[in-house]
Amino acid sequence: MTTATVSFPIDLGAYKRLALDPAQPTLTSDQRDALKANIQLCRDALVFFTATGAARGVGGHTGGPYDTIPEVMILDAFFRGAPDKFVPIFFDEAGHRVGTQYLMATLQGDLPAEKLMHYREAHSGLPGHPELGLTPGVKFSSGRLGHMWAYINGVAMANPDKVVICLGSDGAQQEGNDAEAARLAVSQNLNVKLLIDDNDVTIAGHPSHYMPGFTVAKTLAGHGLAVNEGDAEDLDDLYRRMCEAFTTAGPIALINKRKMCVGIEGLEGSTHGHDVISLDKAIAYLDKRGYAEAVKVLKEIPKNKHDYTYLGSGSKRGSNRNVFGEAVVSVLSGLTPAERKAQVVCIDSDLEGSCGLNKIHAAYPEILSVRALWNGAIFLLPQGLAWRKGSRASLPPSALF
Repeated sequence: MTTATVSFPIDLGAYKRLALDPAQPTLTSDQRDALKANIQLCRDALVFFTATGAARGVGGHTGGPYDTIPEVMILDAFFRGAPDKFVPIFFDEAGHRVGTQYLMATLQGDLPAEKLMHYREAHSGLPGHPELGLTPGVKFSSGRLGHMWAYINGVAMANPDKVVICLGSDGAQQEGNDAEAARLAVSQNLNVKLLIDDNDVTIAGHPSHYMPGFTVAKTLAGHGLAVNEGDAEDLDDLYRRMCEAFTTAGPIALINKRKMCVGIEGLEGSTHGHDVISLDKAIAYLDKRGYAEAVKVLKEIPKNKHDYTYLGSGSKRGSNRNVFGEAVVSVLSGLTPAERKAQVVCIDSDLEGSCGLNKIHAAYPEILSVRALWNGAIFLLPQGLAWRKGSRASLPPSALF
């Protein structure tokens, strides 16, 4: 059996096409039941089709899109129930949550469900970040974290009478681009709404552990945004807070607290949920949910085998980011421990795994003792410089390497 010859084993036809009005902040019992059913259905589907990537060994994120499904389900109902009030696009500043875009493209009829089973497969047209013009139903392109808020500010300027939303994250809010975007949104009173998944997980670990003192809510409030915090898994409260934000003019951030991968045994609250779900955990989850056919499909997907001939290179393969990290480690290995400690500091916020800095962290953790001043920077400290831990002022631009 191959995924090219089987149907999507989860019935997406069961999706209930709700139409909700944000002017009505209380759900009826029928609306609540329908939303809950949609949330569970879509979370199940995400676990399955992202796990097809894990089965092939190509990776792809599960936790981010899985977490934000409640917000997306409510948004989809608002886009349908009050189309004149919204720019109906699920803008997302965490591009790796692209599973959301593919799932919604399928539910909206732009992408066949069977296509989802080729998630991140080579030449499938389903890359790891959304690409406008490549994948049917995808309505924007997204780079790495922190690039979308500035973009939606422009969308809001072009649509002053409509609400523009951006699905955010605690990791993205550590980026400097977002700080600038926040100040612009506030100064121009743009009608942008940030729905920030604050799960205390980034690619580098738990921010509450490695960056004590940082909070998304206080940071955004400091920029001048109205901020509303709450439990994202409390559906009635989440719905009420979203209604309040969408019927109030100006930039607003909803800080939605939850554990990562809530309800997935072995992943809930774990940093491992940041990336693709492992095959064994996906199978256990789907088996418990009663999806025998989905489990069967996952078990029968063969891992990718390539017969490519590589010219001009050795048998070892790696990514540019890791090669960079290994090269820096090689240079640092030529220094004595005392020289490294005195002359070099490596500073990261939340993307050490994306920048290759994790290689430096693993080899020489003592020089990665400062976090959250700049993201992804390596500094050579000039001889005799009185560098003080935690001080920006003592790191002149000339020290940047």
